[in-house]
Amino acid sequence: MNHTILTIRHAILSSIGVAIMGLMGACSAWEGGLDPAQERSISRRLRDIQSTNLATLATKAPSTIDEKIDMFRQRQPNEPVRTQAGGRPDAPSPAKIRMNVSDARLTALENNLKLRAATIDPQIAKTAITEERAKFDALITAGVDLSRKDLPALDGDLVTFTSFDKELDKKSAKLTRVEQTKENLDLNVGLDLPLPTGAKVKLRSIWNEQNLYQPQFFDQFVSASKFSISQPLLRDAGVRTNTASIRLARLNDKAIEAKTKLTAIRILAKAEKAYWKVYAASREFDVRRQQYDLAFDNLELVRHRVKEGLTAEIEIIRSEVGIANRLESLIVAETSWRLAQRELKLLLNMENVDLNSPTTIEVASEPTLLHYEFERDALAAKALEQRMEMLELELKLAADAVKIDFARNQTLPLFMLDFEYGVLDRKDSFGSAFRGAWDFDNVEYKLGLRGEIPVTNEKRKSKLRRAILTRNQRLATRELREMTIRQEVFDTLDILEQNWQRILAARQNVIVSGMNYEIELKQFEEGLRTMREVLEALTSLGDAQLKEIKAVVAYQEAQIDLAFATGTLLGYADVDVESIPLSR
Repeated sequence: MNHTILTIRHAILSSIGVAIMGLMGACSAWEGGLDPAQERSISRRLRDIQSTNLATLATKAPSTIDEKIDMFRQRQPNEPVRTQAGGRPDAPSPAKIRMNVSDARLTALENNLKLRAATIDPQIAKTAITEERAKFDALITAGVDLSRKDLPALDGDLVTFTSFDKELDKKSAKLTRVEQTKENLDLNVGLDLPLPTGAKVKLRSIWNEQNLYQPQFFDQFVSASKFSISQPLLRDAGVRTNTASIRLARLNDKAIEAKTKLTAIRILAKAEKAYWKVYAASREFDVRRQQYDLAFDNLELVRHRVKEGLTAEIEIIRSEVGIANRLESLIVAETSWRLAQRELKLLLNMENVDLNSPTTIEVASEPTLLHYEFERDALAAKALEQRMEMLELELKLAADAVKIDFARNQTLPLFMLDFEYGVLDRKDSFGSAFRGAWDFDNVEYKLGLRGEIPVTNEKRKSKLRRAILTRNQRLATRELREMTIRQEVFDTLDILEQNWQRILAARQNVIVSGMNYEIELKQFEEGLRTMREVLEALTSLGDAQLKEIKAVVAYQEAQIDLAFATGTLLGYADVDVESIPLSR
């Protein structure tokens, strides 16, 4: 017998020891340790600074300047230059997508990744509204408890009897409580209903079965139904106070929609600017190509005149210098064109058109070269009305007002009015007890008032002051934002007019520079000018053409900026942005 007891004790102690060791081993998991392999990888990447050898990354052995210089010397005037990145000059022409500015805008609206991510924000905000409204959802409760007690016999109190029987009178005896076996079954079903007034309504139905098996069998069934309501009278009272969080969620939803629309306008304006940047890069490349071809034409002319003895051989060297200078500009223009293409591809995010794809986007729209006159103050007033930043700020001010009202309510004392009413009965079955309870023979009710008044209430008063100060700060921000928007409109109008004047000046410069080049070339043919002077005139012509291109594109960008400053987009007949939902 003793050996069995020792064996059982040893087994229990061993089990406790194993459990303690297991808990100690789990402490690292409680500390939130990372996966060991992942942690080692992250630590290595944070610790080491890797070096790069460009020669190992290149697909071919690197070349020297002397090895490549012959390619430029042998280049022919009509040889294509705009090739695929890293490709050969004789590679096939890449695919082209001809696109006007309306198509670019629609494509950006449909595919831009940043805009796609921004359109999810309104959906997230709407879930917050649903979440806040759900705080008034009813709650169904249910529970069941089964308990059994086997109570041992216990010594009771020592009592003294008072009796008319002389043998019992003033006799003392010790009571003994007999052994008892009890079973208890409790069932309850309830409904909790929060009201917009701040009240909490509770309905409860309770059933209890109690069985006594020893010292003799006895059972009873109790059925009770209760109704209670607690209504705050000052703090947390009223529909306006208890629906404040819902109104805040709705205002935040509208503010996020305004922010999303602003994001869409900003992205579309950026896409339009990228479109005109591709236009400018393409036109600049054409000018550089034209300069390059004309320089070669001049070289052929010089060679012909040298052969006939009409021009000195030094002019051939001067012509080759002009070709080399223009070739460098042509290469830079080609790179600028590639960068502009890649920027537009990134914003459009078209399917099957990778950033490194040989497919190119060809602009189909021409700039709008019309001069406009505006009423400056009226345009500024329109901007204040239409800018999404102002709408977002107005919504935040409205939310501040809601927060102030709620914070002011929270500074009030808490007084609760409680009322409870219930009916119950005790019978020999659940059914009879439930029916008997509604005879209203046994009822209970309670009416109470309880209060809570903070001694200083500084915590809630501080929250109220902070809410008021936040609103005052935002009001000052609104005034500053109004001034900033007006400044943007006036500045953009000045820049728009400036760029129109630049176009006129550049156009005149192109005309006279072209005439000057023709005159210089003709005088060279007559032996009155050197090739250096002809090349200088050609350079002036190219510079004038590039200035005109830049002025035209700057004028287009100024129109886009003016539309953005007024909270709108440039209108095009082929697209209606307002018909495209920004949130789903």
